[in-house]
Amino acid sequence: MWNGSISEALLVEKIVTDIERFNYENNFSTNFRESLLEIEKRFPNLSTEEINKILQIAIGLYNYKRPEKIDLVITAPNNFKLKARKTSPVIHELIFGANKSITITGYSISDYVAELFEEIVEKSRKGIYVNLYINEFEKKKEQLDKLLLYKSRYLNIFDYSKNTKDKMAALHAKVIVVDSLKTFISSSNLSYHGIEGNIEMGVVIESPKKAGDVEELLKELRKQKVFEKV
Repeated sequence: MWNGSISEALLVEKIVTDIERFNYENNFSTNFRESLLEIEKRFPNLSTEEINKILQIAIGLYNYKRPEKIDLVITAPNNFKLKARKTSPVIHELIFGANKSITITGYSISDYVAELFEEIVEKSRKGIYVNLYINEFEKKKEQLDKLLLYKSRYLNIFDYSKNTKDKMAALHAKVIVVDSLKTFISSSNLSYHGIEGNIEMGVVIESPKKAGDVEELLKELRKQKVFEKV
């Protein structure tokens, strides 16, 4: 019985590890290959479909039991005494702390964030998936020049496709999702005024469910050709 309990604990640990490693860029069966093989070995009478259902339930339980955390984030002059996290350190913390994946949408991008984009390149070179969604890519080539040099299976750039007669239509969302866990949604552009100079407001949400929802939404927009791969 004792050995059985240890064995079950190891299986649970393996499934949890696979869940935490899972992100929307990877195939389900690839991420959970070891868990699938281990469950098949322990429960040979289960079909592949039944094992997949068990893993889906495990993912749901893991996400359900993990409480969501939401913090208010602002851009404001330093002499403003406000009870909220500041935009600049939040963005740096997200990008530099990423271990698995980074998703960014950008409306306005300036040279002020060059250090962040250099770090994004380094992350991709280490095997971290990066998906960057841009509005009017042609106008931002200068700022994105280094990223273009390192495009790969780990670093992808998508341009907003204006398949509409409305000339004012744009990708205006400002979102960063890291490791399919933390989501930053703000009015702040990736520029000096957006990060330091203006009055901007947003939230950073720690929730696998919300992060997954954002990533799936962007993935669906790619399928619908709202974004075209550069």
